Amino acid sequence: MNKKTFIALIIAFTGVCTFLFYVFYNEARTTAIKHTNEAQMVHAKVAARGIEEYFTNWIGILDALSKTDDIINNNSDGKRLIKLLYDAHLDKITSIARLNEKGIITYSPSYDSIIGNDRSNEKHIKELLKHHKTIISDVFTPVEGGEAIALHVPIFKGKDFKGSIGILINFKTVAKCYLADIRIGKTGHAWVVSRDGIELYSPEPGFVGKSAAENLKDFPSFTPMLNEMLKGRQGYATYQFDQASGQKIKLATKLAVYTPVHLKNTFWSIVVVSNRDEALQSLVSFRNRLLVIILVFFIFGMIFITFGTKAWLIVKEEDKRKKAEAQLKESEEQYHKIYDNALEGMFQVSLEGKCFKANMALAKIMGHDSIDAVFASTRFNDDQLWVDNAEKSRYIKLFNEQDVILGFESQFKRVDGAIIWVSINTKLLRDENGNKLYYEGFILDITERKENELTIKKKMEELQWHYDIAINRELKMVELKKEINSLLEELNRDKKYN
Repeated sequence: MNKKTFIALIIAFTGVCTFLFYVFYNEARTTAIKHTNEAQMVHAKVAARGIEEYFTNWIGILDALSKTDDIINNNSDGKRLIKLLYDAHLDKITSIARLNEKGIITYSPSYDSIIGNDRSNEKHIKELLKHHKTIISDVFTPVEGGEAIALHVPIFKGKDFKGSIGILINFKTVAKCYLADIRIGKTGHAWVVSRDGIELYSPEPGFVGKSAAENLKDFPSFTPMLNEMLKGRQGYATYQFDQASGQKIKLATKLAVYTPVHLKNTFWSIVVVSNRDEALQSLVSFRNRLLVIILVFFIFGMIFITFGTKAWLIVKEEDKRKKAEAQLKESEEQYHKIYDNALEGMFQVSLEGKCFKANMALAKIMGHDSIDAVFASTRFNDDQLWVDNAEKSRYIKLFNEQDVILGFESQFKRVDGAIIWVSINTKLLRDENGNKLYYEGFILDITERKENELTIKKKMEELQWHYDIAINRELKMVELKKEINSLLEELNRDKKYN
């Protein structure tokens, strides 16, 4: 082998080593980003569904009130019902008011000073008066102070529009419940924009209430994502930004996912953002090990080139196999790390119902101290697990009809005897021939949400009870008036009541 050939081989082999390093590291990098995006999307969707359910519950309450005669007629009993609702939810709403058909406040138990105020010039009230439909406003600063969202439900008497009943919801309460705790890495966070591109929630000081396009005008890579968000779409994006919680930082690439929040008359878009460098931080040790492997491979390659092409090719193939195994091991470790640290209770179950894979989140949901305890006692077709065997039968019946079940809600018994509500998402895995293999999925503990629904139902029953009392009293008054008129007729006097 002459000198020129040897140098050419060195150059070629150096290029091969560089290429291998790029391929393996880029694949690991892509996988890490994908896992980060998946975790972000889970947070975004959970927050979006939570906010949608929050407003749906309130619309249901106000819609029920708007159909009562006392609210329609705006009488003293109607005002009492409004005050009862306000007193029962002081921790969630800052104000409640009855508006007439001109947008003027006729009653509010929260602020006497606003009674008589004309709100017809406010953006959401204009839309209410124009379309006579349920309206949810963007975040704004009302005269009562603070950042709030207005929700108004129209009131009709027959087909005639008689105004609305509306509440002001403290947006900070909603944000704290569904957005503030979202964290991906050290600097990850969530923010929300309205259909018009106005930032409704952001950890960056001074951004709320302003146009997102204006806030990020110096970062053109942000614009394509914003355009998609304003169309109500869901997706993934990257953009560059140089601030974190109001502090100037080095220009960083952000990984973002966005998903819409569908509300009655509008939609918002939730964005969950994390720093790409943080997502790739776990790859530092992998990169260093890969560099060492590549270096060793290069040295041995030079030896093999020196002692013959055949020997060099043999060692090269062996080294490739080792690097592939190292990459596979790293990928598996990343997968298990995400699986074990997930907030959802993840599981894999045999066709007989025996759980053979789970994470710690599932163990906690079921009341166990360890994953091994789950394997030892948890069978998904066990009557001891299901509170209602009819629900278990319905769940099994669904699987006989379809391979995927999403959002199946039922009650489970924990090992300590406590009853919890869970939402189950399950998929049947099959081999290439269509034969059943096993089930996998995840479980969410929705007990708190169910308890909230029960509380709302109880409040509605209380309101109905007060309403029935008011109706009975009204009927008794009508009968009494009839009796007085009858007595006056017997005395040949004029009727007192029409």
